[in-house]
Amino acid sequence: MKNIPDEKQPNQTVAKALEVLDAFSAEHTERGIRELGRELGINPTTVFRIVRTLCNAGYLEQNKGGQSYSLGPKVLRLATSYSFHNPLPAVAKKVFEGFSNRFEHNLFLGTLSQFEVIYLAVLVGRGPIKIAVEPGQSFPLYSTAMGKVLLAHADDGYVGEFLKKVPLRVFTSRTLSTPQALLQQLEEIREKGYAINDGEQYDAIGAVGVPLYKSGDPPINLAVSLTYPRHLVQDGRLNIEELIALGREIVSEIARRSDMSNWS
Repeated sequence: MKNIPDEKQPNQTVAKALEVLDAFSAEHTERGIRELGRELGINPTTVFRIVRTLCNAGYLEQNKGGQSYSLGPKVLRLATSYSFHNPLPAVAKKVFEGFSNRFEHNLFLGTLSQFEVIYLAVLVGRGPIKIAVEPGQSFPLYSTAMGKVLLAHADDGYVGEFLKKVPLRVFTSRTLSTPQALLQQLEEIREKGYAINDGEQYDAIGAVGVPLYKSGDPPINLAVSLTYPRHLVQDGRLNIEELIALGREIVSEIARRSDMSNWS
């Protein structure tokens, strides 16, 4: 929602209500009216009306004391309906679990949504670094391995719109911060068939991103990332080429077990 200008929204009231829902996460399970107003740039009176409407519908609920709000039970029904209609994330999670003895770090499945990568399936590994990511959470396309591999296989029109509308914010000293640098790397990703994140979102975190294929077809709008502490590659305890091969094995297994007819 946040990457779509207000003037492009057919119904701005609905758009603001969705922004309010998007503001809740595993890191922010409780939110107050003024806090939401400040963060979203929405008048507190408007936020209050939206929150009360969402409470009445069951998508939010007021906490004890009345000063804050949390997600309500109707959100779970939506998530359950999505999982029933799109079983691929559950399949991917099972596949990730089957590979957890070979890769003890973090595994993710994601897709493009507007101009971000949305995480659909998450397996937090046994390794030393835990990344607080939950299904439904979004990250930038240009600073993550999974995002870059998805962006590389998007059409030229999408990439052009992305560069017009999304500022390339710098997260670390290695973040790609110019359109020229990003376009050059996207071309390399298309040629190689994978993407590397070398501490571009978080200094200590590296990742390999591999696109998901239907058998014999071009990549579709899905990718997998294998995320790990960067120092393990620098120390020689993880080998990038072996990680790429493992990533391709994982996506092949997901494709073998899945009906991907809903994805394009």
